[in-house]
Amino acid sequence: MKVSNIHLSALGCCLPETVAIERAVEKGLIDAEAAGRYGITSVTDAGTTPAPELALRATRQALERAGVAGADLSLVLYVSVWHQGPHGWCPQYYVQRGIAASAATAAEVRQGCMGMFSALELGAAHLMADPGHTTALLTSGDNFNSPLLDRWRFSPHFVMGDGGCAAVLDRHDGFARLLSVNSATLPEYEAMHRDAEALFPPGSTSGRRLDFADSKRRWVDGMLAGDDGPLRLVAAQDELVSRTLEEAGVELADITRVGYVNGSRERVEGRAMIPLGLPMSRSTWEQGRTVGHMGASDQLVALEHLVATGELGPGDHYLMLGVGPGLNIACALFEMLRTPDWARR
Repeated sequence: MKVSNIHLSALGCCLPETVAIERAVEKGLIDAEAAGRYGITSVTDAGTTPAPELALRATRQALERAGVAGADLSLVLYVSVWHQGPHGWCPQYYVQRGIAASAATAAEVRQGCMGMFSALELGAAHLMADPGHTTALLTSGDNFNSPLLDRWRFSPHFVMGDGGCAAVLDRHDGFARLLSVNSATLPEYEAMHRDAEALFPPGSTSGRRLDFADSKRRWVDGMLAGDDGPLRLVAAQDELVSRTLEEAGVELADITRVGYVNGSRERVEGRAMIPLGLPMSRSTWEQGRTVGHMGASDQLVALEHLVATGELGPGDHYLMLGVGPGLNIACALFEMLRTPDWARR
């Protein structure tokens, strides 16, 4: 989707204390061989801080940086990956209440680790559809401390980190401009993250642990033997990136940095940078390896870091790539217009 006159007004992050990977190896939480191969140095751990509270803290920071009040918002989108709170309860209203955004429409986006891209698309469309809609909030929070998930081993190449992020979209002004956002689904991959588990009763209600390592291995062995496997994903991603760049009128050579899912060096390089033909030095892996895979927050947390440290400046372009169960892939492109005041401070 080509985007017109939608700006990124501010970003906010809530990053808990980190746990060094060496400490996890000492405790037997992750194999030393896997830790060394992944190249991840630490992950964030929120302890008992609820996921919606992480999102609310990031949201308050973003609104303060943007100079926007909750009453100014027409839309609040809450992106979630893991369980958020009591059964039957909606986390978006916790944030909405916490920022007094009673006039806004609030909704939860649950689309796995690429959910923030869907929120960007929905938020931009909401603002472009009605001149009366001027400001929208996108936020996410996840805490992976749970007996139903082993953050250190649940999926190859990924170690889960906790955190929250928030972004304020504005029709009129901002430090960056959203140029284009697109997504695509490869439904033939749907069973990869389901395995042979019955759809009813839901696994979370029966206490079944999430283990993508086993389900992915069995799916690959059973359904992709002799097939092109991941090549379909790479080809679809190439088409998605090409479409996004074309809509934005930007060449691949113009891309300053690439934000991808925070995984192992092997995964980031093989699934993102090599297909793009770009060096790892233009990825966000060096930052991502210090916090782990934070659900839907990875790419916006990386962008906040690049802006705050001055690694992105006016005229630079930031390409976001994402992937999630489904199998969903997504791409978004931002152009930096100026360095925001909060980064200068």
